Amino acid sequence: MRILIATYAWLLASLPETFARANAWGLSWVLWGLRRKIIRRNLAASFPDKDRAWVRRIGRLSCRRTAEMGLYAIASPRLSETEIRARIQLHPEVLEGPNSLRGPHGQVLFVPHFTLMEMMSAVKFLDADLGRRDWVTLYRPLDLAAAEVWVKASRERFGMRLVSRREGFGQTMQAVRDGQLAIILFDQSTHLGAQMRFMGRPVATTDLPGIIAQRFKAPARIFWAERTGFWRCRLRSHALTATDSVGLTLESNAWLEARLRSSDEACADWLWAHDRWKHGQAPGIKPLQA
Repeated sequence: MRILIATYAWLLASLPETFARANAWGLSWVLWGLRRKIIRRNLAASFPDKDRAWVRRIGRLSCRRTAEMGLYAIASPRLSETEIRARIQLHPEVLEGPNSLRGPHGQVLFVPHFTLMEMMSAVKFLDADLGRRDWVTLYRPLDLAAAEVWVKASRERFGMRLVSRREGFGQTMQAVRDGQLAIILFDQSTHLGAQMRFMGRPVATTDLPGIIAQRFKAPARIFWAERTGFWRCRLRSHALTATDSVGLTLESNAWLEARLRSSDEACADWLWAHDRWKHGQAPGIKPLQA
């Protein structure tokens, strides 16, 4: 299996970009076939004023970009450092000003499910100051062992440290305590979180990043990849102003909702195939409260 993955990665990285684009287009149809009911339901419920043609267009575009993200995770170990630098840019706000990720203090980074989030793992490579800090990311290991080994190595290529959600909570807290950076996806479906409303419907949302930020009085940032083209993005950051767990959870989700409503481009860049609302009304999910 590893030989097949390595060969496919070489093809994606070495052949003209049209090959990767064609593969993303083909895989998007597979994803659309498998998840179109969920995608349509999510988009229609979130944007009740939009017609079916809009829902289908945005849903299929989101599938193409999701496939693009998956292919990048496979191909990136075979992309040269020169290519990585050419494809991934740092927005000035990441380095200077109120949104900066630099500094001596630990920070908690709230990361949304935008489709080029795999490219964010190169952030340490793009700036020397950021590279000197320890970055710890909570993640869920893939079920397929060979794919897990390959993708994990891809994500850790430039020094990002991945820790499993099953055992990495303590390591994430330790990173913030030691003045480093902790990265946590905040818009995943979960059956262990708290209930709130997102895009007009109840969801179960994690309050973990807010809890860590509150406990250590750490600055909190939204950190995301803004897509600028195929396998090209600009890494951006946005400072959250709340200081308590509930406030940070509400503020981060409000930011994401505003972003998704801001334009079709931003909307299509989110993973609508992910059923975030699945556990929103599950028994045992209590409302988010202080």
